[in-house]
Amino acid sequence: MKKTIGVLGGGQLGKMLFEAGSPMNTNYIFLEKTENCPASLVCEHQILGSLNDENKINQLGGLSDVLTFEIEHVNVAALIELEQTGKPVIPKPNVLSIIQDKGHQKDFYSTHNIPTLPYKISATAELESDIKSWPDERFVLKHRKGGYDGKGVQLLSKNQFQKLLTNNDKSIQSPDGYIIEKMAKEAVEVSVIVAVDQQLKSISYTPCEMVFDPKSNLMDYLIAPSRLDKKTNTAIEEIATRTVESFKSPGLFAVELFVQKDGKIYVNEVAPRPHNSGHHTIESSYTSQYEQLNRILLNQPLGDTSLIQNAITCNVVGPEEINGPYEIDNLNQILKIPGVYIHLYGKATTSPNRKLGHYTILGSNTQELENKLNKVKKLLTVKST
Repeated sequence: MKKTIGVLGGGQLGKMLFEAGSPMNTNYIFLEKTENCPASLVCEHQILGSLNDENKINQLGGLSDVLTFEIEHVNVAALIELEQTGKPVIPKPNVLSIIQDKGHQKDFYSTHNIPTLPYKISATAELESDIKSWPDERFVLKHRKGGYDGKGVQLLSKNQFQKLLTNNDKSIQSPDGYIIEKMAKEAVEVSVIVAVDQQLKSISYTPCEMVFDPKSNLMDYLIAPSRLDKKTNTAIEEIATRTVESFKSPGLFAVELFVQKDGKIYVNEVAPRPHNSGHHTIESSYTSQYEQLNRILLNQPLGDTSLIQNAITCNVVGPEEINGPYEIDNLNQILKIPGVYIHLYGKATTSPNRKLGHYTILGSNTQELENKLNKVKKLLTVKST
C-alpha cells in the first residue's frame, strides 16, 4: 500500500525531500505557516499552520503514515504524544528534545563518552560571573535554544562580551540560558551525514570539509571529500557514526565536528535532518541525502553512499544591502560551465544572509573544483528587482 509521509516544515529541505521522492511517486503532506513556501512549489498538500500548534500537528499525523521534520524548532511534546498512539515519528521525538537544547546535547555527549569541547551551562543570572571565571580570554557563547544558521552562536572575548552586556545587546539575550564553550584551536570543521534505518543499521557518507563566512558564521562552501588525510577521515567517520548510534533512533543525521591541528577530534553539534553539508550528495553520490531519508521513512534498504565524483557546494545568500524581491544575474553564463548545478529554493524575497539557493560543482580534483568555484563566485550576483 502506498504510504504518505508527513513533514513538519515547508522550507528548502522539504522541497528537496519531495523532489527526491518524485521518481517513486511518493505521497507527501506538510505543515507550514507560510502558504507560498519553497515546498509549496512541488507539493500541493499543505496544512497551513504553526509548527508548534498541537492541533495542526495532530491533523498532520492523522493524514500521514509516518512523520518527520525538516527543522528542529517544533512542538516536541505533541510529537511524543503522537508517537505514544503508535504513529511512527522519525527521528524519534526524544532525540529532538535532546538536540533542541544545546545544554542537553552537550551533556548527552559527555554521558556517552563522545569527545566534545569543554563547556559550562550557564543561566542568565550567572552568565556574567561565569564568563569572568572562564579560564580563557576567548570563548564561544551559544544560546541553549532557538539558534539556527549561525544565529545564537558568537565567538567573543571577555571585553567584547562586557561591551555587549553594557549596551544591553539583544544578541546575548536568551530566556533559556547559555553554553560557554572552549574555542577549538586551529581547527578544520567537517561534517558527516549518517543514515540509520528502522532496524537501526547505519551507514555514513564521506566526510566533507566546511569553509565558513567569518561575518555571517554561515557555511560559505564545502569540499567533498575533505582534504584531511585518510586516517583522519576514517576516525571522523567512526566518531560521527558512534555519536548517531548513541541516539538509538532511525533517521538522517548531520554530525558537525572540529578537527584540530594537533589531531584531536571533537563533536560540535548534530542536526537530526537533511543538512546544508549534504546538498552536494544530490549530484555527487549514488544516493542523495534526500533519497536516503525517503528510504528510511518508507522502511526501504539504505542506499549506496559512495561518491561518484568530488564536489564543492556553495550557498547562495542574500547580500547585506538588499531586502525584498530579487533576481539572480548571469545565470546563462554560469550554466555554460561544465559540471555546475544550480538549485534555487523559490523564496520570493531576499534579506541579508538569507539562504536563497546553492550550487554544486563536480570535478576530478580539488584544484579543478576551486577554479570553477572562483569563476561562479565572480559571475553569480543577487540583485534587487
